[in-house]
Amino acid sequence: MPCGRAHRLLRVWAAVRQVWQEERALCNHGCADWIQLRAAFLHQLGDVHCVVYHRGHGSDLQLRGSLHIRFIPESPRWLISQRRFREAEDIIWKAAKMNKKSVPAVIFDPGELQELNAMKQQKVFILDLFRTWNITTITIMSLLLWMLTSVGYFGLSLDVPNLHGDAYLNCFLSALVEIPAYIIAWLLLRTFPRRYIIAGVLFLGGGMLLLIQLVPAEYYLLSIGLVMFGKFGVTSAFSMLYVFTAELYPTPVRNMAVGITSMASRVGSIIAPYFVYLGAYDRLLPYIVMGSLTVLIGIVTLFFPESFGVTLPETLEQMQRVKGFRCGKKSRASMDREENPKVLITAF
Repeated sequence: MPCGRAHRLLRVWAAVRQVWQEERALCNHGCADWIQLRAAFLHQLGDVHCVVYHRGHGSDLQLRGSLHIRFIPESPRWLISQRRFREAEDIIWKAAKMNKKSVPAVIFDPGELQELNAMKQQKVFILDLFRTWNITTITIMSLLLWMLTSVGYFGLSLDVPNLHGDAYLNCFLSALVEIPAYIIAWLLLRTFPRRYIIAGVLFLGGGMLLLIQLVPAEYYLLSIGLVMFGKFGVTSAFSMLYVFTAELYPTPVRNMAVGITSMASRVGSIIAPYFVYLGAYDRLLPYIVMGSLTVLIGIVTLFFPESFGVTLPETLEQMQRVKGFRCGKKSRASMDREENPKVLITAF
């Protein structure tokens, strides 16, 4: 397929994208923060639905699809990359109807789609997350960010029974503080740059934990308050990572990037209890270690590229560069690649 036709197809998609990003956009920045809370809630409802919805007798259960699959549509970008054009077109029409926008009579030209289908698929694998030095750096920093944030979140959650006072009340407060944390995270994501707000709430959480060592033992209520503020900051950061990571990577490897970083967070949740066990040697040691790691990863976050207000990358070549002390100008070849992106087909 000639490059001109592929680029023309991408320009058509760019025009159609404006329909999809007004209110219920799933194709550009600012989308995941809108549906993050609802998606998690629907996921939980879907788990309940799968258990209670059944046919037959006794334990013969037929599990059904989760509710979130029914209400949250698939990404048109991903459907196009998989050459499922009809499904992508249906979702775009539905989005246009919901947002009261007009779309072209023919979204995808049939002739161009036939030539695109005839092209050989270019496979993308998980090793492409380490293809270049820049992509490798972003991936490694993302792994550390997810893992250490998970250590702080689960470490503070598991350490709640060790606080002074009633254990049940402390656990309730620890869970209750997550509600405003998610709401604040959602509001911040809609307004401010990603890396600054994530680093800010990490500094808030880590700073509160480091201040605990300065509180006298008899002022245990103040210590509990600082722990809750620390949990608030870490929880807000944790909820933003799904949005931030998805915006950093292009469509072909976005699922793989979020998957591998989420796996790193599971590693953090596995080792989190060992940070709690440090309290056997010193009461303040867990807070000092977790607070220091949280502040450290907050500093690392400032070196990520910014994704707020930036068009989502379509290819690995379009990924932004890591922030550093030296900021060179982009080469002409790099600018040409961004203006004329390649069409990649993901293989899973």
